[in-house]
Amino acid sequence: MVSVVFLELAQNEVGDIFESYEYKQKNLGYHFIQELKYTLTLITSNTDVWSKSSFHTKRCLIKGFPNGVLYQKVNDTIFVVAIVNLLKKPTHLVSKSTTACRISHLPETIYIR
Repeated sequence: MVSVVFLELAQNEVGDIFESYEYKQKNLGYHFIQELKYTLTLITSNTDVWSKSSFHTKRCLIKGFPNGVLYQKVNDTIFVVAIVNLLKKPTHLVSKSTTACRISHLPETIYIR
């Protein structure tokens, strides 16, 4: 069984995105969360299908939203690195050098859902 673990950055982004969508339209944030859960189900059932974002990281689009899930698979665990808005330049990820690091080097920042 594949488990899903959110890094702190991704966990914070989910909250921010939810609030942003709720501000735009009532219940849109809840619809985003529902689609995010469905996307995570797709990822856990087909981890190797999605396009590469970097050497270790893959990206899966969230249906109906301009967002994507960046994740890495390590053994039987999916680490959600970030939830990104694909219409904006990802400036918050630039300083993190996510393309060069492995998730296993960042255990203190992991949130388990």
